[in-house]
Amino acid sequence: METLRNFDPVAALDVAVSAVTEAGRLLLDLRQKPMEVLCEPGHDIKLKADQLAESRILRILQERMPLPVLTEESGEHGGVEERAAMWVVDPLDGTFNYSRGMPMCCSSVGLWENGQPVAGAVYNFFHGELFTGIVGRGAWLNGKPIAVSGVREVSKASLATGFPHHHDYGDAPLREFIRQVQDFKKIRMLGSAALMGAYVACGWLDAYVEEDVWLWDVAGAAAIARAAGGAVEVRPGKAGRWAREVVCAASPELRKALEEARNP
Repeated sequence: METLRNFDPVAALDVAVSAVTEAGRLLLDLRQKPMEVLCEPGHDIKLKADQLAESRILRILQERMPLPVLTEESGEHGGVEERAAMWVVDPLDGTFNYSRGMPMCCSSVGLWENGQPVAGAVYNFFHGELFTGIVGRGAWLNGKPIAVSGVREVSKASLATGFPHHHDYGDAPLREFIRQVQDFKKIRMLGSAALMGAYVACGWLDAYVEEDVWLWDVAGAAAIARAAGGAVEVRPGKAGRWAREVVCAASPELRKALEEARNP
């Protein structure tokens, strides 16, 4: 079983940064060419660009720090174990936004061990915004330190969330969703889990919560938000092995309020 005891987290973050920035450059280039859509099941969309960006990221990770990898497009590489060290990759988070040219998407790489975030890099390549973090050491936006807002009260907080593509859009689940969010000052749905988590890290948002999102969607951002002082909880979801329920909040008080709203 691989562990991180022989790895410098600063060196690991450097590898993650190289991976997301290379993928970002590729995705910007591909955006200038005709879009190749592989499929559009239900509320989801898959592009050839996702696969090409993933190949670029995997090559860098395997060359520079060869740990097991869990990635959105091709699954598990190298004997993934949840209690061991592993890379968790989303080569293109916010694929629908990307397909429409909306600059709310990113490449994300997280380093996890024992089911917990260690480090992460999230790169919004349209805006050149590189969010990074090492748990216990700090978080940065383009090299400058960032921190969560510290907001404690729901009535003063902005909340970001989303509906996974497999979400039930029936009347009852939507009414329950309204009940959970109606006391917040503002609600935002940006179409990228990684960016919503990163925005909590730098104080642009106060909280991000989502049920049954996939681990690769939030792995990098969860590390950055926790590194920035956020109250972060990532626990198993119901939709599959890698489904997760995630809460990223700017304070323990706000996280408690979110938990109470979800479990009255």
